[in-house]
Order: sequence, then C-alpha cells, then structure tokens
Amino acid sequence: MLNLVVGLGVQGNKRVKYLKNDYVTVDPIVKSADFKNLSEVPLNKITHAYICTPENQKFKIIKNLLNKNINILVEKPLILKKKEDQEVLKILRKKKSTLYTAYNHRFEPNIVKAKSILYKKKLGKIYLVNLYYGNGTSNLWKNNWREKNKYSIIYDLGVHLLDIFHYWFNFYPKKFKTNFSTKNELHCFDFFSFYSKENFLCNFSTSIIDWKNTFKADIIGSKGSLHIDCLCKWGPSKLSFRKRRLPSGKPSESLITIKQGDPTWELEEKYFKKISKKSITNFENDLIIKKCIKGIK
Repeated sequence: MLNLVVGLGVQGNKRVKYLKNDYVTVDPIVKSADFKNLSEVPLNKITHAYICTPENQKFKIIKNLLNKNINILVEKPLILKKKEDQEVLKILRKKKSTLYTAYNHRFEPNIVKAKSILYKKKLGKIYLVNLYYGNGTSNLWKNNWREKNKYSIIYDLGVHLLDIFHYWFNFYPKKFKTNFSTKNELHCFDFFSFYSKENFLCNFSTSIIDWKNTFKADIIGSKGSLHIDCLCKWGPSKLSFRKRRLPSGKPSESLITIKQGDPTWELEEKYFKKISKKSITNFENDLIIKKCIKGIK
C-alpha cells in the first residue's frame, strides 16, 4: 500500500506525520516533494490519496484519482460546481473507492462526549445553541488566495461549525440569516456571524481577528446545559455538564478537562483507512453543506 499526498502546505504536512514512510508527495513549488506534477506519479502503485490543495484545483485531481480506483481524503471544504458534482457522483456509482471530506473536529474527545450526552437526551428539549470558532490568521490571509473570496471565512471556519452541528443534531438548517459581518483588515469578511431558528435557535460565529485561538460551544436545554471551552490542539479542553435544579438554584455540575496534544488527525486517519475498505463516501454531506453556504450568503 502506498499513499499519495497532493499539496505540501499546512494541511499536507500534517497528514504526512501519520503516514510513516509509505508515501510519496506532489507539489509544484516545494522542493522536497517527490514529484512536481501528478502526471509524473505512478498511480498504479497508489491506494490512498490525500488532497491538500486550494479549492480550484480539487475537482480535476479527484476525477483523475477516482477513475483509477484510488481512495481519497480531501481537506474541507469540497464545494464544487453543479456539473462537477454530477460527474463525481457518476464516478462514485461506477467505481469502488472512497471519497471522504475531512472534518477532523468530529474526533475531538469532548465533542464526541457531547454527542453522547445529547443522544441520551440529558439536556431535555434544546432551546439555544451558540457555536464560536476564532483565530488570529488575518495577516496570513492578506494577498492570499483566500482573500479573493469575501466569504472565505465561511469556507474555512464556518463549515466546521456546520459539520459539528450536524454531528450533534443529525440535521442541517435550511434557512439562515446574518447577525453581522465585518471587513476590518481584509477585502474578505474577517468576522461573520449567522443564525438559524429551525427547531431551536442556533448562532454560528467565526473570526480570524481573535488573537487567541478559540472554540466555544454552549447548549441550553430544559433539563440542563452543556459547555465546551477550547479544543485539545490549543488545550486544555473543558466540557461542563450542568443539571438544572428546580424550581431554581445552583445546578449540579460535572467537569471534564482534557490535557493532551491534538488526537484528531491520527483518529481521522484510522477512520479513513477503515471506511476505505468498504468504499464508503460522505460526499452527500458536501452537497448539503454547499446548500447551507448558499443560504448563508
């Protein structure tokens, strides 16, 4: 089995860490890459590929590799044109291979624990959900391909929040409205907040002008509330479950604090290899997220 990593930027280099020595790399710019172009790679020796390129390069690479029956992990998001969607679906029906779009935050320990609590309905009826994802990368976006699309913050951070929401509640809202959006340092939005009132109120807020990396989730229900502060990669990650006291009063509270490095990349790698044995794809998820983004815009 030989793995192929296409693109040696931030994400590509992270993927390489978990592939040991059984991989080759492609990048037209990075000198350490094994190949400059995909056409140079002996694809008959490749079983799994990791696509870590800008959005406009993904479709051509995916089409090529799927037609070779190569299993693909592609970095989020995968937002293609309608015609391209149809071509990918057609190939997936004919070929026995996996196309998996990576949303590694699903593998965060406290996000997984929160799903278990929600599944057991310990919060009762959900009233309100607040999700926030922020970092301080605005300077890195200047004169970058991301700045060319004013909604890049949705494609980069907002899709993570949408995917986490779906992971927890098993549906995507169909209608969204914007709370506010600002362009403080860039030509694209660097702070964007939107919401949905479908089933319950949910606010999704994203920022690349928050100078400390931040993830927060607050879920308020009729029986209690759930709160997550931070991801493991920025650590420590804290999850608090508060059980409501009736008629009022201080709730009983349990706290889980996790101090460790980011476990999600390795866990997702294992998951990708597992589903590739069964030719499982999550491309339908990409199609739904694409509709959500259109609704947000």
